Amino acid sequence: MYLEYFGLAEKPFQITPDPRFLYLSRRHRDGFAHLLYGADEAGGFVLLTG
Repeated sequence: MYLEYFGLAEKPFQITPDPRFLYLSRRHRDGFAHLLYGADEAGGFVLLTG
């Protein structure tokens, strides 16, 4: 339905996210860096809310 109506070349909705469409702003990169640091250091826990 979406392909014909909107003239799309591929299905717009998938079960898993497509990393080609990932947008990382400065704040996204900062949050991601904090998550990676928390996972790598294993010194407690990290909570990210948005």
